[in-house]
Amino acid sequence: MTAKRTPGRGTGGRGTGGRPPACEVEQRRRHLIAMATKQFLSNGYEATSLENIAKVAGASKTTIYRNFGDKADLFRVVLNSFVEPIWPKLSDVSIDEKRPEEVLEAFGTQMISSAVLNPDAIALLRLIFRESLRFPELARVFGETERTTIDVLARYLAAATRHKLLTLTDPFWAATQFIELIWGTLSRRLVIGTITFPDESERQRIVLSAVALFLHGSSESGPLEAHRHESLSTSDLNSHG
Repeated sequence: MTAKRTPGRGTGGRGTGGRPPACEVEQRRRHLIAMATKQFLSNGYEATSLENIAKVAGASKTTIYRNFGDKADLFRVVLNSFVEPIWPKLSDVSIDEKRPEEVLEAFGTQMISSAVLNPDAIALLRLIFRESLRFPELARVFGETERTTIDVLARYLAAATRHKLLTLTDPFWAATQFIELIWGTLSRRLVIGTITFPDESERQRIVLSAVALFLHGSSESGPLEAHRHESLSTSDLNSHG
């Protein structure tokens, strides 16, 4: 007579088929990403190998390939780990629940929060700028991450325009301009090293002034359509890289 098996018993708490529970898998994934981040920041892209990452992470190279892909794919995951948290927060916004000012302020605050804009993130940007000419995959990864972030905001702006909350001719270009107001100059100066990281009050000032300029322009006659000037459209942006 065969004894009846109890799920998880005798397998160290593992699930069906000896697979580790989902929480353990996610912990291992986060650990590997953290170790990969340290290796890229310490050694640069060229000098970092999947073998070294696997060694410090206590994993195998096969595990990395199976879960992430090649080195460029893993670097994409590392870069995205800084900005991914803001994507669902904007995607889940209900048009009827919040005014555009509130949504843009929340997005901007997340965009330059210490979780996104921090020394490690700036160090990764420096790495990309320094090595992307020799490794075009770095420029491609950065472009994909930037495009995804712009797309997330552009979808909200397009929805707000359809609901007559905003008047925009090109939501994608509008999103690009807003992100540039929030992130562009600040991140470039941090990469170059001409400024130090702003404190929370300065980050709030940057966000509020960017939202006000984006929504209302600088004309005394009242709100301006931020994108009335159509000489630079989405196609122009894409053609320039």
